[in-house]
Amino acid sequence: MKKYITLLGLSLLMSSITIAQVSINTKNPQGIFYIDGGADNATTSANRFKNDVMVDANGSLVLGKATQPSVGLAKVDITSDAAYGTLKMVDGGEGDGMVLLGDANGYARWGMLKGSGGYKLSLTAPTGAMATGSFYTMTFSNKLNYIPITEQGSYIVMVRMSATYTGALGRTGGYFYLHKNTVNTATMGIDSIEMYMECLSGKKFSTYTVLRALDLAVGDKIYLVMKPQTAGTWTLDLSLTTVFFYRV
Repeated sequence: MKKYITLLGLSLLMSSITIAQVSINTKNPQGIFYIDGGADNATTSANRFKNDVMVDANGSLVLGKATQPSVGLAKVDITSDAAYGTLKMVDGGEGDGMVLLGDANGYARWGMLKGSGGYKLSLTAPTGAMATGSFYTMTFSNKLNYIPITEQGSYIVMVRMSATYTGALGRTGGYFYLHKNTVNTATMGIDSIEMYMECLSGKKFSTYTVLRALDLAVGDKIYLVMKPQTAGTWTLDLSLTTVFFYRV
C-alpha cells in the first residue's frame, strides 16, 4: 500500500512541475518561462514589458513587446523602439548596407548581393604624415586593415582621398595598390595605379581612384596600400577620405 501512495505522490509532483511556470525577477509571469529584466511588469509603467523575455506555450521566444501576448507571432518575435535595435550579429562580414544571406540549410551570414550596390568604409589610420617612398596599409572604420570577402566574385574598390601635401610646388604623385591576403610591397599587388596631382605645399587636394579585384574567393582579404612618390609628405584628412567597395 505504501508503494502505491509513494508512486501516486511522485506522479502528482512531476505533473505539477510539468505545468509550472518558471519566472525570474517577477511574481507575475506571462508565459511558460519568463524573465522580467526591470522587475517592473507588475507596475503600471507603459514600458513595463519592453525589458522582458518570454517563452510561450508554443515554444516561441518573445522579446521587447510593449504588451505581452499569450503567444508570439513567430518563433523569434523581437520588438524594439530603436533603429537597428532588434538584431546585432558580428561575423566579420558586417558593414554599412550589407544584407543577411542564407544558404541551402537556412544558416545566415552578412554578405553583399551582386549588382545591388556596395558599401562604404571610412579610414582610421594612418593618422600622421606619410613619407615619400614608404608604404602605408589603410585601417578601416570596421577596425580591420583589410576588407573581408564573403561572396565569391569580382569587386571594385573606389577611393575618394583628401589629403594635405607638404613639399615643393608643382606636380606630385603617388600610388594606390590592392593586395590579396598579404601585403607584399615587392610586387604591384593584384592591381595598382599611379596618380598625378598639381599641389600647393600646405594645401589640401583630392583625388579619385578605382581599383579592380578579380575572381576572389570566400575568405580572401583585400588590403589597400598607399605610397607617396614625389618628395614631400601626404597627411590624410580621415574625415573626408572614403573607400567604396562594390561586387560586380
